[in-house]
Amino acid sequence: MTNVKRITDLVDYQSVLPYASELFGVHQSLIGWKSKRVLDKLQMGIKLEKSGLLPRLQRYLANRTPIDINADCYVTAPNLVPAGFAGPTLKEQDSILLRTISNNLREYGAMPKSVEEWKKFVNEDELRGILNNQVIEYYSETSINQCKVIIRTNANNPELTNRLREQSKADIRLALENETEIAGVLQELFINERADGLTRIFYTNPDFDAKKAFYDVLEKTAPDLAADPYLSFDPKKDVKDVSLSPLGIVHLYRQYFFELDSFLGTPTGHVWLSPGSTVELIEVSTRKTTVEKTVETSLETTKKMETSTTDQDEISQAVKEDNKEDLKLGVTSTVNQSWGTGSASATASLNMDKTQQVARETVHKKMRQQSEKLSSEIRENYKSTFKTITEVTDTSSKRYVLTNTTEKLVNYELRRKMRQVGVQVQDVGTYLCWEAYVDEPGEGLGLANLIHIAQPSNLLPVPDQTEIPVPADQFIPLKTNAVWNFGDKRKTGFVTVAVMDPPAPPEGFEIVKEAGVFQAAQLSASGEDFTGVWAFGARFNGSGQIEIGVITGSGGIEWDKRIDFAVGTVVKCTASAAKRAEITAANTAKKLKGEAATAENNRITKETFVKSAKERVELARGITKRNYEELREEERIAVYRKLISSLMTGFQYYSASDSSRHVLSELLLSIFDIDKMLYFVAPEWWKPRAYQHLNLPDLQSQLADSIVTWSDSTVRQDNYLITEKSAPAPMGSSLGWLLQLDGDNLRNAFLNAPWVKAVIPIRPGKEQAALNWLQNADVEGSDGLDASYAATDDELTAIRTRLGLDPAADVTIRHAIDFLCLEVADKNTESNTVKTYPSTEINDDNKVHSTPVEKVFEHGFYPLQGGFRADPNSQNPDPNNTDRHFQIFDQWIEVLPTDQVVPVEVVYDPKTGRQL
Repeated sequence: MTNVKRITDLVDYQSVLPYASELFGVHQSLIGWKSKRVLDKLQMGIKLEKSGLLPRLQRYLANRTPIDINADCYVTAPNLVPAGFAGPTLKEQDSILLRTISNNLREYGAMPKSVEEWKKFVNEDELRGILNNQVIEYYSETSINQCKVIIRTNANNPELTNRLREQSKADIRLALENETEIAGVLQELFINERADGLTRIFYTNPDFDAKKAFYDVLEKTAPDLAADPYLSFDPKKDVKDVSLSPLGIVHLYRQYFFELDSFLGTPTGHVWLSPGSTVELIEVSTRKTTVEKTVETSLETTKKMETSTTDQDEISQAVKEDNKEDLKLGVTSTVNQSWGTGSASATASLNMDKTQQVARETVHKKMRQQSEKLSSEIRENYKSTFKTITEVTDTSSKRYVLTNTTEKLVNYELRRKMRQVGVQVQDVGTYLCWEAYVDEPGEGLGLANLIHIAQPSNLLPVPDQTEIPVPADQFIPLKTNAVWNFGDKRKTGFVTVAVMDPPAPPEGFEIVKEAGVFQAAQLSASGEDFTGVWAFGARFNGSGQIEIGVITGSGGIEWDKRIDFAVGTVVKCTASAAKRAEITAANTAKKLKGEAATAENNRITKETFVKSAKERVELARGITKRNYEELREEERIAVYRKLISSLMTGFQYYSASDSSRHVLSELLLSIFDIDKMLYFVAPEWWKPRAYQHLNLPDLQSQLADSIVTWSDSTVRQDNYLITEKSAPAPMGSSLGWLLQLDGDNLRNAFLNAPWVKAVIPIRPGKEQAALNWLQNADVEGSDGLDASYAATDDELTAIRTRLGLDPAADVTIRHAIDFLCLEVADKNTESNTVKTYPSTEINDDNKVHSTPVEKVFEHGFYPLQGGFRADPNSQNPDPNNTDRHFQIFDQWIEVLPTDQVVPVEVVYDPKTGRQL
């Protein structure tokens, strides 16, 4: 059985050239020089804080004087006095009982403190009086008014009127019962002497002390902070957290990768061949790319928070990709220049060796953790991939034919070929840099707008729902002959002179048999000595016939001669019950069809809306991200544009000719290496950011019944939408970040950052020129440079000696910075000096000529003796590592798998079963 063993002797690998490298760096802020731009920023914030003091104090006071404005708009406020501290306020009450008691409390003028004081307002007699007077009176008036409105608005629909009146009565009854229950609660609290409960029912914030809150706000506003922000800090405890200096230092390191050795790892499979048999093995290797928080074509993601790219068995590329996606790194537009971590803790020391030691410790931890994590991921990836032979993406296969020509059983183990990669880290340079803060860096960047046209709903036609009216009443005229021939008998009342059958009503109608006498009229009359017009009437008799009769006066009529009359009347016909039922049924059917069509259309509309919303979410999540370098270049331009504008007046930047901006830009380019500018974003600030939601009207309310929630019932304004097919939401979604659809996580962090810290390296040899420019009053000023520099005696002596100062002279921060500039310049000069490497090599033919920062590429791998070296001034145990400034200070070995599997013949003891 093969075991993986540590390589103890690396001498055999000397001169192996690196196959890859990665540049890395650590940025540190320096303390002591008070940046004028940062101080101005603080002063502005303090000024705004001060200007808002008065409104914050006003809210704790309340006016006590009544103010009245009459009909003529004349203002009266007798005895207007300064406002006093606000006390507990009475709540707005919906109950008539509670409202009446609140009015009584308002007239009382003070909040009751004890049960005895509450007795005036909530005793049993008081509660009964309010219930039987104000409460009954209010609901009686409300009930009457509601009934009047119901009758007036529904006069033509008695059935609806009755239903609404019954509902109104039920509501009034329920409200009165609620009032009695409230009275019961108050009575119970009073009987049990719970004054605190009564207070919470009627008053808002009963325990609020406005006076205390007033002075708490005042005391939290430090009056002397505006004069000098440093006065609020303890220089022995807090100074390490204050990074106001415009000057910083960057130490650069290069990570080299060497191919040292390969070996066969542990078995991944087993094959046995009987004598004379042949076995064909097909090894299938599948490589896949798993990008966290983005979607692959296979929709496969990892559960880790970091992004892991394992599309190749190469650690150097994995390190490069990990650096690209790390939000805590400083960013530039070029991957090879993505040096810088989140700033190592700010330091007050201006000694280059001390800052270099801290930087080495930081980069050692970062690189070891990074390479170990990525190596582990690669091993796990290949282990699972080897077993998963059904992958079809990016698949390669190898064919092996094994034949056993012996007479024995042959066993083969399939072992994966493993690589041992040596990693070394070298110090390759130091830069001073200018640090500047840029507010709202992303406000000038445009956002992508998704073009998406929602599919219109395929609605059903809605049937006509106009009600069929009940046919109007019809009137049928009748004409008949009537005879008056009663001799000398006096007739009184209704005197029947003709009887006839009622006419046949039209289809769907029926004769209205009116009760009593209805109108009839004399059309003509003929008779001896007869003139004039008599009054006639008609009525239905018990058999349903129509009787025509003369209507006499109170004294009756006595006419002994015959009169022949022609009498006319009108019979009313109305729609029959069957006709009305038919019409009602037809109207009901039309209404049901219309409601069914409307409901179906609402369902279709909702379904289409939800489908469009899901489609929009999935499209938005699936948009391809833009190129990394292009995004970083845009952000670098945005930061640089803001920085230039802040160094010029508004007129110079926006109104003057381009030559002014060009001159300033050329000045900066001559001193600072703008192409290597870094910026550190601050996405973790608590400042609320702008929001960008999907462009669907009233989205949450319309999707309420289509959203499945798995969280608590708390209302969260930063909830976002996903579907079962959408890719994972980008980082910042849960924070309500403004998101760019085709941007990566770094772009989203940049858009939502309230500020960024731009770090611009000073060109080698231009350190003094940069210091002179930064000390300009319109740039950073020189505040704090003349303060004494605290350091060890050896460091202070070295500064005095190098700068030619008097041995007893006070060393200031300005002196320390000048000394630091000289050291950095010396190191940069040394980095360009060609030397012979390795210095311990005896044979000149084996030596190479190179600069210190390029020597590894020329002479290759040399083992580092003594392990990790943090302090560049520590005793050097390695004779091959003599450069003080450009040492190889860290080394380790990583074991990585390959995609190759090798069959190895093995023999087992038939008795013990162990491998021989």
